[in-house]
Amino acid sequence: MNIEAEMRRLLDQEAVQKVMLRFGRSLDTGNWEAYRSCFTAYINVDFKRLTGQDEVRVDADLWTRFADLILSPVRRHHVYTNWDISIDGDRAYALVYMTARHWKASDMGAPEYNQYGWYDVWFERAGDAWLINRIKHDFQWVSGNNALFDMNEPELAKTMALVFSDANKKAAQAALSA
Repeated sequence: MNIEAEMRRLLDQEAVQKVMLRFGRSLDTGNWEAYRSCFTAYINVDFKRLTGQDEVRVDADLWTRFADLILSPVRRHHVYTNWDISIDGDRAYALVYMTARHWKASDMGAPEYNQYGWYDVWFERAGDAWLINRIKHDFQWVSGNNALFDMNEPELAKTMALVFSDANKKAAQAALSA
């Protein structure tokens, strides 16, 4: 066994895990600058199970704005477990189980909405840092009231149209084919 190579692999795995922990903690605390710091300039995002929309390739600033708009009105708590991280040079992949809990006082049903599943996440090394360049959200089941998220809020609706545009869907497919 090459101790130096094994040490590098373990350090890289820890760095990837820290990016995902920052990702979740930033969602929970609303630290959108820290959330944005998890991504490359453009990212592929596949949240089809959640949004019904095909995978997109989107500017990470726009994706961060979307996350801010949809999540800021609710309290949230993300927990990640069952880490499976593989490193291949300057690329990494992680399968990370997640529970995402959301709460908001509501006159329209239950005050909570929870998701149970995992993220598939692809990373690339950028200098000394690991950054997310593709993420897939795949829940196994949900419980509660998804009406906590006001999809009719004008700025959110406008931002969603930009994020899930046909051009971004085509860009995602092009990036995957490259």
